[in-house]
Amino acid sequence: MRRVICLANSYKHQGRCIAGITVDSGEWVRPVSELDDGRIPTNDSTIPSEQINLLDIVDIPLTNERSSGYERENRLYKSQDWNIVGKAEVIQILRYREQQLLYPEFGRKIPSAYLNKIKPAQTLQLIEAKQLRWERNQYGKCKVFILDDIYDSEKIGFSVTDPITINKLNQGQSISNHCLLSMSFGQPWQGENDPEPMCYRLVAGVIELLPEIEIIGQEMQRVGWTITEGRSYLQTQFSKESRYQLTASEAQAVVQFLQTLPTPE
Repeated sequence: MRRVICLANSYKHQGRCIAGITVDSGEWVRPVSELDDGRIPTNDSTIPSEQINLLDIVDIPLTNERSSGYERENRLYKSQDWNIVGKAEVIQILRYREQQLLYPEFGRKIPSAYLNKIKPAQTLQLIEAKQLRWERNQYGKCKVFILDDIYDSEKIGFSVTDPITINKLNQGQSISNHCLLSMSFGQPWQGENDPEPMCYRLVAGVIELLPEIEIIGQEMQRVGWTITEGRSYLQTQFSKESRYQLTASEAQAVVQFLQTLPTPE
């Protein structure tokens, strides 16, 4: 049994694809079934697949056996109950953020032959994007453009497979432009313009963050506050260690306070 912080519970064909970071070691795992594509069937009574939300802490009966694919995170699971045992905070997963997309020499898609060549290959990662543009096209496909310079992908529309985000876009609801994104790869597929089967990058999990979080960082830099000074203020005022723990009203109060401070000459 492994205890996992869920960071993705996305659509995969007629089932789900669940992935996350283990509490004890911080490694990514993707539980897979023995079906050809590894999807988790939604009719399995031992798995509350549609009740597991992002940041839920779940005990999963994983084996040490990898599936035959190239994905290093894939682990077969036993036929036992999965149990939701708690909820993680955003601050617990911030250490796992990466500042570069996997295999940056490729753009939107990676040749499956390349991933097989380097297997076991990393296929999951967590990034923090502070500038996003969400779109839903005329065919109902949901995409997001990551505009942060560090990811060098502003012209790429990444397909979104996170059910909650898709539902929000379908209903015309707004989504934060500042999010933690769980990035994954789709199964090998050869499109009309692809010379060989490719694995397309996907956004499999979306954790929305308060827009004030980035503003607080900008204002701290403007007034010359160090991280230590900022943490001390949050502890004194709100008994919080990080701006990522603030409620919406608390974050707004911090922004308003910082904006009253003069810019040092």
